[in-house]
Amino acid sequence: MNEQQSRSRHLVDQEIIRAIDLFPTSDLTESTLMESRENSAKMLPQTDITQLFPVTFEERAVPSYFGGPDIRIEIIKPREPKYDQMPLYYSIHGGGMVMGSPVGDRQGNAALAAQHGFCCVSVYYRLAPEHIQPSQLQDCYSGLKWCIEHAGELAIDTQKVAVAGSSAGAGLAAGLALYIRDQKEFNIHHLRLRSPMLDDRTSISPEHPYAGEFVWTKGSNYFGWKSVLGHEPGQEGTSEYYVPARAKSLAGLPPTYISIGSIDLFIDEALMFAKQLAFDGVLVELHVFPGYHHLAPMFPNAHFSLEGAKSSEYALLKALELL
Repeated sequence: MNEQQSRSRHLVDQEIIRAIDLFPTSDLTESTLMESRENSAKMLPQTDITQLFPVTFEERAVPSYFGGPDIRIEIIKPREPKYDQMPLYYSIHGGGMVMGSPVGDRQGNAALAAQHGFCCVSVYYRLAPEHIQPSQLQDCYSGLKWCIEHAGELAIDTQKVAVAGSSAGAGLAAGLALYIRDQKEFNIHHLRLRSPMLDDRTSISPEHPYAGEFVWTKGSNYFGWKSVLGHEPGQEGTSEYYVPARAKSLAGLPPTYISIGSIDLFIDEALMFAKQLAFDGVLVELHVFPGYHHLAPMFPNAHFSLEGAKSSEYALLKALELL
């Protein structure tokens, strides 16, 4: 679609509009998935974070609590810890449930460890369509539960645990939070959701007049949800652990931070989720940034990128009583 035909290009924040041209928009399909995975991996920074930040980096394979294969996690810690017991930041990567890896979050996690003394752990969950739910939920839960059960070894404070994600990772984080709430084995204390992918029904709903034109489209969203659920999106009886927007109640979730771009495909579901959190008595902070901010991390010095980083950092530190 060229600029004259575009319905929403004029609404994109001008500071980040170059990202729209860097990522030609096309619907993700089974036939394009492998190439998209390869292209996505090539774009990730390959720098050694221990050279950029005063942190340590370790990879571990931890067991599944559900009898599945071992789960790979990355552990990033400050070289000189600020605390005897560090707060835990558990990070779940994006990629529409079908792509991505923790590599994309590595620099941000290293910065958080260096600046604020967090132990940052990222999980390599199994991807769809090769693996459907509950594989993703089980992997994310197992990685976090292992951290909680090895709190002494990791030197983490189990009373200061945040779970975070972007896009598909945010949807998985929200589903994980609901599962943790119901299992009652341990608690989390903050939920950070950036551009969250929360509702499979968005992929079969009528076209939004302005949202979802760029990068992650309704067609890609349909492919992602069908891949991870293993059936057509929108069916009754789908678990809220897989599709958090299906939850009857969000009561009992920890203080939650949500950020979304105004023309992001997920705008409506993010607004509805924030409304439901407030209705159910959960402390919620919602930021709607003008334009398409799914790709704002590529432009960390843009005004709204800085605003988002500042507000999300404050919410995280406040929820964990680190201010």
